[in-house]
Amino acid sequence: MRGEILPWHLPVVEKLQQRATDDTLPAAIALICGEGWGGHELIQRVAFALLGLTSEQPPHEIAHPDFCWLAPDGAVIKIDQVRKLNAFAVQTPQISKCKVAVIVDAHLLNTNAANTLLKTLEEPPANTHILISTPHWGRLLPTIRSRCQRYQVEQSAHDATTWMFENGADISKQAFAQSGYAPLHAQQESRFDLDAWLTELENSREPNTSIVSILEADLVDVLARWYRDLIWQQRNGANRTLLAFADEINQTRLQLETSNGANPRLLIERLVYQWLQVIRLQRQRGS
Repeated sequence: MRGEILPWHLPVVEKLQQRATDDTLPAAIALICGEGWGGHELIQRVAFALLGLTSEQPPHEIAHPDFCWLAPDGAVIKIDQVRKLNAFAVQTPQISKCKVAVIVDAHLLNTNAANTLLKTLEEPPANTHILISTPHWGRLLPTIRSRCQRYQVEQSAHDATTWMFENGADISKQAFAQSGYAPLHAQQESRFDLDAWLTELENSREPNTSIVSILEADLVDVLARWYRDLIWQQRNGANRTLLAFADEINQTRLQLETSNGANPRLLIERLVYQWLQVIRLQRQRGS
């Protein structure tokens, strides 16, 4: 396996490299990598290395007969996608010595899709490796977890801060906390400005403009940062009202992340009006 990798990926890559060299690589491999630590980059790199690919194209655009890339369709991975993967898995390798099927964010497999995947995991075809990645190992079905060999990326704060320093990152402690202390999240300069949005919302008489602007952002990411920011603000003492609202943020994020039927506008409107009530309560207590 060649090429530059993020330093915290190195232990996992070296283990898989050794297994590939010894010809003992398992049929089903689970790569567990936290959000903002490069899980997609890691699984892409491993898949490309197994196939001998060096393409600069995004993986979903690559037309290779021995490569299958499967990612969520909206908020979930559907049964039809897994059926295509299963059909791919039983084919004979055409160019490479093996076939590689990748499932990104496997925790988003819906129930039918997960059960359909089990059929292939229980009797994996020869010369086929199924790689799955997820930051949420516990959300996978126990039957899927039991059939995969797990490789966990260690989230090293030392490696993260060293890497950010070497890449010229200039970030405040609060912003780093909002990112979940995840280096790749912290490096994203074009992300939605949560602090400015909250200030605008708190000073506005009509929240509709703020609601419209946040709907144009990556809501799952913004809500995760909002939650972490509330927790960071309570590092010197817990506030029950803010903790309760933080739980509401997480529940909203979970709905948006796991359901194609969720209505983002209704969910955000509800959250915004709850937050405005929290602000009024906090101001009354402070007066």
